[in-house]
Amino acid sequence: MTLKAVSLSEQIAEHLAEEIILGRLAPGERLPETDLAKQLDVSTNSLREAFRVLEKRHLIDLQPRRGARVCEVNEEQVNDLYEFLFLLLSHLAAEAARHWQPGEIEDLAAMLPELTRHYENNDMRGAHRLAFRFVDIATHRFARNHYLAADITDLVPLLKRFSYIALQEETTEFDVSLKIFQRLLENVLNRNPEQAAADIREYGDNQRQIVLRAIVKRGSA
Repeated sequence: MTLKAVSLSEQIAEHLAEEIILGRLAPGERLPETDLAKQLDVSTNSLREAFRVLEKRHLIDLQPRRGARVCEVNEEQVNDLYEFLFLLLSHLAAEAARHWQPGEIEDLAAMLPELTRHYENNDMRGAHRLAFRFVDIATHRFARNHYLAADITDLVPLLKRFSYIALQEETTEFDVSLKIFQRLLENVLNRNPEQAAADIREYGDNQRQIVLRAIVKRGSA
């Protein structure tokens, strides 16, 4: 892992978040501070700052005298996240449909063929990265409310974790999501905020059910 000198704690947090999202750090796994700092060749102070970032993003739990652990994945967490975050994202989609200006939507629309190529090449990880790059750009561009942007930003890492579970569980999920994504772009371009918001809600509901099925299956394994 290569860490930049600027915002070191954020770089550490991004690295550990990726490990959690991809399942390399398992639910409930301890993150021993001293050992991990040595492994990453960083100070414990920088690691502690990174832990606070990850806690804010709902990927780890920090407990006094017990240290850091990767958050578990359960039905309540999944339902709470999808209910709240997709309420925010549906509002974001409606705002984009109402207010986009020339030069603000073309690069996002250009991601659709790239997403399709990832799907056709069975590159689910590449598709996963690109989909969330889309979310990141759209959030910074169209969430003109500071608190809306902050809440989406803090919750997206947990959504990344759950959506990766969905991709692993059912490969057909991406096919369905791609079709919804195409409709979403059409409705944004056509300035149809109600339907754009409905597309986002449909996307979230579909993915939530897949994640919930995965949790049940893993619990019975």
